[in-house]
Amino acid sequence: MAEARRGACAVAVAAAPRRLPAAAGGAAALALLCWLAVAVAGPSAAVPGLGSGALPVDLGLRPSSALVSALLAVSVLAGGVALLTGLVAVGRGWRPRRLLLLAAAGAAVTALVPPVGSADHLSYAAYGRIAALGADPYAQAPDAFAGGADPVASAVRDPWRSTTSVYGPVVTAVHAVTSLAGGESVRATVWCWQLVLLVAWAAAAAGLHVALRGQPALRSRAHVLWTANPLLLTVGLGGAHVDVLAGAAAVGVLLLAPRYPFAAGAALGVAVGTKLPYGAVGAGVLLAWWAARRGGGPGALWLLRGVAGALVLLVPAHLWAGAHAYDQTRTASRYVSLATVWRPLVDAGVPRSVLLPGTLALMAVVAVLWWPLLVGRGAALPFTPDRWRRCAAGVTTVLALGYLLAAPYELPWYDVLLWGPLALVVPAGVAGGWLERVVAVRLTLLALAYVPGLVDGMSPAVEAVTLGYRREVGPWVAWSALLTVLALGVALRRWAAAGARAA
Repeated sequence: MAEARRGACAVAVAAAPRRLPAAAGGAAALALLCWLAVAVAGPSAAVPGLGSGALPVDLGLRPSSALVSALLAVSVLAGGVALLTGLVAVGRGWRPRRLLLLAAAGAAVTALVPPVGSADHLSYAAYGRIAALGADPYAQAPDAFAGGADPVASAVRDPWRSTTSVYGPVVTAVHAVTSLAGGESVRATVWCWQLVLLVAWAAAAAGLHVALRGQPALRSRAHVLWTANPLLLTVGLGGAHVDVLAGAAAVGVLLLAPRYPFAAGAALGVAVGTKLPYGAVGAGVLLAWWAARRGGGPGALWLLRGVAGALVLLVPAHLWAGAHAYDQTRTASRYVSLATVWRPLVDAGVPRSVLLPGTLALMAVVAVLWWPLLVGRGAALPFTPDRWRRCAAGVTTVLALGYLLAAPYELPWYDVLLWGPLALVVPAGVAGGWLERVVAVRLTLLALAYVPGLVDGMSPAVEAVTLGYRREVGPWVAWSALLTVLALGVALRRWAAAGARAA
């Protein structure tokens, strides 16, 4: 009887992956194809013009805002379906080898066509141009540089023409290098930046593959969450956002830290020197190190090596950028985007002075509920590199989750902060499966709020739909996600406690 039951279970488990991979692969392919179709079609309400040049390639078709919005909406929805279906299939034993080939091909093509969904890459090009020519992107806005006549800096789109850089000095140095490579061509400069992001994404994917060898289930889950995540490939990599570089560097920190602390510190320097919220991975590593000391973990020399690796990048980058490098960051800390939990409150008259303490309070609540589920005893157990890495990833995931749910300014590509650490964490019981589904649905619905992406070029009808969704639906998506995560944390902790008592 026991053998018969095991055989029946094996057949059921084998049958489910045969059905689910087709759905996951088909949805992922649809997501990539729709996104790439918008990109290659050329300038539109989703794709800012890049001027003349060979790469990235577009056909100059100038599709309507309605068409590109429809294609991008299908892409986002299909990406969400692919991610959810893939996670279910992996949980039932699927190994996504063909999906990885599709993801690799899709990622490579994103570097051959223009970025989609925002004009952020034009700001990156402008700040890099200003820095490469010896000026200060933290003090001089693109519309003020060279009298507003520079061929690259003048390409920045509203509302960022008169805004100085909000990005860290390490990524600004990278932008300066890509500007030197691209010269006076906006298109060539953007393409060089896209190549940087492609290499960063691929390096993180390869690192995950190597680090999780011998653990096929965990490796498959990590690839579905990072390497073959169609929302990451489109919204993040396909949008050419700095978050991909920072997110890949954060994955590098977690992978390298147990054995190569200096290299991990350098990766942390890249992550934090790109965007400050990626300091969460530094906190995760530090807390994991502290907890691991009793279990035979690395000592103070390991920590000093890691700090040295970070300072090697951060000190010269900040000396080059100057003390005012975070002036615009401080200004931006009072911004409130439309699709956040804070938007209805600010519109109702809540003063912006409560944004920071309110965000920290919500993050603390998320941490209290999810720490036992994502971190648990962690590195306090006898030290092994894998156990230590999971603890650091768990801490980072808790911090990233709280920040993304509670931050007053949140855009879809900011979620890259979460996906890398989540790919390396091993949650307690069923907590991981439920959390993955919630954050996948949240990202899908949030990404829909930012279709087609630019503030101009939309027809009145498309503008009414997209801005209406962003203003009227987006905040309640954010609130629903926050409350669901909190309720889920309470329920899972009670379930775990009941199971422990029954045992």
